[in-house]
Amino acid sequence: MDWLSDLSGWAIAGGVAVVTAAIAAIAERRRNNRKNIEKVGFMPWPFVMLMSLLFAAISIGLAFKGY
Repeated sequence: MDWLSDLSGWAIAGGVAVVTAAIAAIAERRRNNRKNIEKVGFMPWPFVMLMSLLFAAISIGLAFKGY
């Protein structure tokens, strides 16, 4: 039963990373479509989205490997 806890841990981490990537994509879309062009944000949303997707792919891959 120990493998089940490892599997679920990696799967949950991958799910959280996918949700984080989705939030970053929405935030980048909102920043690109802003009304006031002078109000530029400081958060690098494309980088956050890329790193989240990379972590999601690795962690979900590890979850499937454990399966």
